[in-house]
Amino acid sequence: MCEMVRRDIMKFYTIKLPKFLGGLVRAMIGAFKKNE
Repeated sequence: MCEMVRRDIMKFYTIKLPKFLGGLVRAMIGAFKKNE
């Protein structure tokens, strides 16, 4: 039980987190370019 949950959490982090961070960085860069 615990092992499966841990694997799901790892899968969640490896898939969802990079997309989320990528979107954040893209949004920050976009805001930066608008200010210039």
